[in-house]
Amino acid sequence: MRRVATTFVISAALGVMASACLPLARAPTTSAPESPTPSLSPAPSSSLIPAGPSPSPSPTAASVTDIHVTAVPVMPADPHFFSVGAQDTTRILLFDSSATRPPVEVVRFDPAPPVGGPEVQTVAFGASGDGRVLVVARRFSQQRTVHYLVRPQTGDVIVLLTDLASSFSTPVVSPDGTRYAYARLGDANSTGVFIADARAGPDPKRIVASDPQIVGSPPQPVAWSGDGAWLAVSTSDTGGSRMGVVKVQAGETTFDVGNGQFTGGDARLLGPGHAIDWRGGEQGLLVASARNAFGGRSFVYTTTIAGGQPREVYVPTGETLINDAEWHPSLDRFFVYEVPLCCGANRPATIWIRKTDGTGTKLYESPSIGPVWWSKDGSRLWAQSGGDDSVGGFRDLLSTATVMFCLRSPTPPCA
Repeated sequence: MRRVATTFVISAALGVMASACLPLARAPTTSAPESPTPSLSPAPSSSLIPAGPSPSPSPTAASVTDIHVTAVPVMPADPHFFSVGAQDTTRILLFDSSATRPPVEVVRFDPAPPVGGPEVQTVAFGASGDGRVLVVARRFSQQRTVHYLVRPQTGDVIVLLTDLASSFSTPVVSPDGTRYAYARLGDANSTGVFIADARAGPDPKRIVASDPQIVGSPPQPVAWSGDGAWLAVSTSDTGGSRMGVVKVQAGETTFDVGNGQFTGGDARLLGPGHAIDWRGGEQGLLVASARNAFGGRSFVYTTTIAGGQPREVYVPTGETLINDAEWHPSLDRFFVYEVPLCCGANRPATIWIRKTDGTGTKLYESPSIGPVWWSKDGSRLWAQSGGDDSVGGFRDLLSTATVMFCLRSPTPPCA
């Protein structure tokens, strides 16, 4: 399984990300099926849709102004989507992780006026394993978020739903692209993690209800299992983040903060954590945990779907935050992405390769490094790296390969 999605808007100033005092949200990981290696030249067509409310629970095709989709008719075998820009200038680009060609623009948002309340305008998205389905959430104001379904190969885009709640969540798309999960903060009956249908209409159903003790912070979906049967969710309180797994077909469950257990449905708590990698299957889950201002621990451990005593495979010796950890496809090693706990604007992030016996090699250290992911065959370990205010880049940490791209335009010149 591999990363195919980002969370929120990736700033052009990647040093800001690396120096943040909270761990990065883990993007869902899935496996992309084989397909012929394509050229990533986009087709000249695009679709436009409005940001207005959906008149019914069914997806609604439309054609006005705020989101532009440029079709990429042949999807690469190893797709990686990421976002650049800030607020209402967000662009979603597609990169072929098996090649060294520059990424191409797939989605671009036009500025849109706020609809009541302070302007927020944040974008987050998730992708299916083969890259053929994107679900994009755009927050227009504190009380209005629109979910869009985008099909990059055809340029089609529809409004899935308009949510008038005050919360905002990254959509987490199932590996096959048929469903997605998101968190919602509403009243007692509409707060928690919901699953919606990305094909025949959203018809969202709650899968995890929020404990009333967790005020203003509903559980968050993290990643689907490879077969789509389980959904990993995280909860946060003053003790840090905790990772649980929920069997989707078993119905709604609630996480009880008081006793640290799920009640109802079929769910179980794995332990501390905010990021999980399903690549090792139900018997080889890799979970990353990071301490916060109130406590908790930074470490990486393996466990099984049944829970039980975890096996710690990496514990930092210093004060550090672990942003992410992910298995190599061979499952004999994993990368760890960590930053110092404190302090200053230019703290260097460090990327390690570690084995399950605890030994490790430092690959890269820089204050300007963003998300990291393996290519599907494990021959490359890509990292988003800093550039300047108009150019960004990718660096293969296992070789000298680099790929540059424009931050504000589809192609050079990168004005």
